[in-house]
Amino acid sequence: MNKYTKYYNRIIENRKQNPILNVYTETHHIIPRSLGGSNADENLVNLTAREHFICHWLLTKMYAGESRGKMINALYMMQAKNPNQKRYKSKITARIYSKLREEYVEYISKLNTGRIQPPEEKEKQLKAQIGRKREPFSKEWREKLSNAKKGENNTRYGVIVSEETRKKISDKIRGRIHTKEEIERRRIANLGKTREKILCSYCNQHISVNTYPRWHGEKCKRKTRKFNE
Repeated sequence: MNKYTKYYNRIIENRKQNPILNVYTETHHIIPRSLGGSNADENLVNLTAREHFICHWLLTKMYAGESRGKMINALYMMQAKNPNQKRYKSKITARIYSKLREEYVEYISKLNTGRIQPPEEKEKQLKAQIGRKREPFSKEWREKLSNAKKGENNTRYGVIVSEETRKKISDKIRGRIHTKEEIERRRIANLGKTREKILCSYCNQHISVNTYPRWHGEKCKRKTRKFNE
């Protein structure tokens, strides 16, 4: 038994003997569920948010190998919040956060390497996203993002695409056939959406902003006709 296990057991035993009343608490699994622990009363204890966080931190010190990876994942998820949770808000030093983050990324990488996602899991994730809307980006945020990708800041800046590569891309797009499911999905996604339009002074048509620069304005066919006339 290492010292971290002793600290862990001391917190658990103290809370079992001295339950907290009339204060916000969180239910903790003494033996974590990911390590085989159950939801039985004898495996549950109510802790303060701070104690809960510390216990999960100690668990990362108590285990090794795959079990430790699971405990790192559990500790990392302690940052998650919802209206019914008051997470531990004390600051974590940069060194501790960096180490935790590195180990968490390594654990997730090993967990997903070579893994094929089951169809039912994909379906569950898609359903969870239906109907969710994020707040629109502010004008300042859009400008900042745009400037960050312009000129030399763009990863493709100065890259010259060979004619052979251009032909490969063209042939691939030209021969692509959209499935009925894909066409229907796009149709549903665009229902109710309206695109901004610009009036072309040469053909006197209102054209969507994404099409206008390519076929209208200074490139409009009517401009050439008017010039010839």
